[in-house]
Amino acid sequence: MRCVVGLLIIVTLGACSHRSEREAQREREERDRNSAAFKAGEAAHEIARHAESTAAAAERQLEESARKAREGWKQKEKEDREKAREDR
Repeated sequence: MRCVVGLLIIVTLGACSHRSEREAQREREERDRNSAAFKAGEAAHEIARHAESTAAAAERQLEESARKAREGWKQKEKEDREKAREDR
């Protein structure tokens, strides 16, 4: 009987210490979330996300400009060929 009671006490104390470890972990996580480094990390992430979308928009604009430049090149090349035919 004493063994059973002793075992129950050990299990109960183990559960209490496990609970306090969880609470301590939660408190550490809360302190981390409120730290300047954590907030700086969040801000850096937001800036990177914004930079990514800005870069994607710039890429689209460059592709459009390149397309227009190719069209202009081809048009001028066509005009030069036609002019050369006329000059013969």
